[in-house]
Amino acid sequence: LVERAAGLPGAAGAALVRITEVQRDRVRVHDGRAERAARVLPRLLRALEDEAAALAVGDWALARDDAHGGSWLDARVPPVSRIDRRDEHGRRQALVCNVDVAVLVMGLDGDFNPRRLERYLALVRGEGVRTVVVLTKADVAAPDAATLDARLALLAGRVPPQVDVLAVNATAAATAARLAPYAAPGSTLVLLGSSGAGKSTLTNTLLGTRVQD
Repeated sequence: LVERAAGLPGAAGAALVRITEVQRDRVRVHDGRAERAARVLPRLLRALEDEAAALAVGDWALARDDAHGGSWLDARVPPVSRIDRRDEHGRRQALVCNVDVAVLVMGLDGDFNPRRLERYLALVRGEGVRTVVVLTKADVAAPDAATLDARLALLAGRVPPQVDVLAVNATAAATAARLAPYAAPGSTLVLLGSSGAGKSTLTNTLLGTRVQD
């Protein structure tokens, strides 16, 4: 990463940051110590438009501070992976970049939808991103082995054999230990799933603190 960033024009004197939120010409970035707001130089916006590209969460970028304490993104480091979706016009739109592991979250309750899970699997397929399916709410929606086995049987043939499937209680501390093999230091995880699947609960459990509502 550092070598790729150093090879960009104007890299000398710039800080390497990671984008955590995108809002038109404004973004939020993290430098490893703190998060802050930043703006995107018009030159970079034009260059991205010429490439039919756009900044996304997970992108690495070079930032500089101006005389008034504001931060400006000067260049984007080319991503090594990206997860896209199609917009209403059929164009590819980056959801997130530079991801090592995609955690596909689906509840075992009314959220359970094998066809939707297949669509999420299609999103990450071919990107070189390690994938794991996490079925949440096992404690309340599949409290016995027979119920869980019936649910898992519905996924047979839909989930590739190399993709692990874990049924968990997203609030239990033991769940973080089960997912530890996918969360090695230096790895980037993205949680994908529908609203109410348990992504925020799982995030809080993995981090060991309540950071998501």
